Amino acid sequence: MASDLLRRRTFLTGASVSGAGALAAPSRSPSRRPNVLLILVDQWSATALDPAATGGMLRTPVVNSMRAGGIRFANSYCAYPLCSPSRASLLTGQMPHDTGVNFNVDANSPSPLPKNMPTLGSLFAEAGYATGYFGKEHVGGALYRGFQDLGSLQFTGAGYLASGSVLDGIFVRDAIEFIRRPRRQPFLAVVSLINPHDIGYTLPNDPIPDKSVVDVCQAFSAHPGRYLRARDFPPLPGNFDPPAPPLISHPELRRAHKLQDAWTNDQWRLYLATYLLLLENTDWLIGRLMAALQTAGLEDTTLVLFTSDHGEQMAAHHLVGKFVFYEEAARVPLLVSWKGVIRPGEVNRNELVSGVDVLPTLCDYAMVPVPEGLAGRSVRPLIERRQTSWREYLVSELFDGRMLRTESHKYLRFKRDETAEFFFDLRRDPGEESDLVSARENTAELERNRDLLDTWMEQTGGTFERTRVRL
Repeated sequence: MASDLLRRRTFLTGASVSGAGALAAPSRSPSRRPNVLLILVDQWSATALDPAATGGMLRTPVVNSMRAGGIRFANSYCAYPLCSPSRASLLTGQMPHDTGVNFNVDANSPSPLPKNMPTLGSLFAEAGYATGYFGKEHVGGALYRGFQDLGSLQFTGAGYLASGSVLDGIFVRDAIEFIRRPRRQPFLAVVSLINPHDIGYTLPNDPIPDKSVVDVCQAFSAHPGRYLRARDFPPLPGNFDPPAPPLISHPELRRAHKLQDAWTNDQWRLYLATYLLLLENTDWLIGRLMAALQTAGLEDTTLVLFTSDHGEQMAAHHLVGKFVFYEEAARVPLLVSWKGVIRPGEVNRNELVSGVDVLPTLCDYAMVPVPEGLAGRSVRPLIERRQTSWREYLVSELFDGRMLRTESHKYLRFKRDETAEFFFDLRRDPGEESDLVSARENTAELERNRDLLDTWMEQTGGTFERTRVRL
């Protein structure tokens, strides 16, 4: 398996040949290996980082401070817009078709992740790090490999009403205790929060989000009284109406996304208000983590990476949740900071980065050996502005669909969908409202995207036949 992945590594996420391969030792070694804090949240769309998308109403001072204190990658995408597959890719550096995780793993089912596949925890533990994982796992326990401290509560994905609003505080408490513990070796702490995933508990209810969920969110709120009146609800997005064709290849998922058809505009805005409240509550909990680092005197010795497993549609195209390749669901935050080492206030708006890049990036900074043949690449050269060749495109997967993202365009293909292709020019149409598959003036660029995806699927083995859709 390892040799096969090594042979294919240059094609896994569209990397150019000169820039791919097993990672060598970092070009600049700090005096001490850093502590590493990976903050992983669930269903936080990168769109929410744009004040224009929330009417300027969202208050997330901690995440805003993290943005100001490090670098933000504006074009960061999940490997798969669904929890389990994305998390498996984040913590292995491999694409879903290689992890075997193609749908959410049931808590009572064996994990499909290969037992011999290295994970973030196993790599750091072997390198001498103290390792702790606190929060949601959702891959049948396989991502716990190598983690010595799992806190007081292991959460593998079996949920109940407003679980993040209830449990995330426990995860943060356990993580803070781990961070403060005296030790001689550096630590890796993964803090995997459930929220803002609780927004999912508002979605099956027709025609209005369940008021009890809103009540629970308010009860555990860091900002009591926010978003209680219709006049306080955020505005609907510019690409809310008219609805565009949903980029969903499975008929059962299409039916699920039609449950909100009866909502009024105010009901849609209530859903958005609930989502913003969950973001604000999660921001407050992240603030407790950052304050613990500061109090312990660890800011200068800790690399912090913040990201999400996937996004949330936020009413764009009359849709909620994930399961689609639209920007709101597929594009996620990626913030990296290390006080005194990473320049503050940076924004990378050009390069395409993926969730599979998280593991090699953390290993690169921590001087942890990286397995050969990973799909991902360390973004450290981009952070340090080193001359390097980067990928021309990246690919995300979803059931029997594939998304190919280039600098300017997004191309989608579905195996069993009667509308098999979509093509968007994101420079001119950032809201993805105009499908250009039939536009004659885009024929050459469309053909180039088709060829790129064909090559990627052939060279990586990421074909539709390797994806087993399970609902």
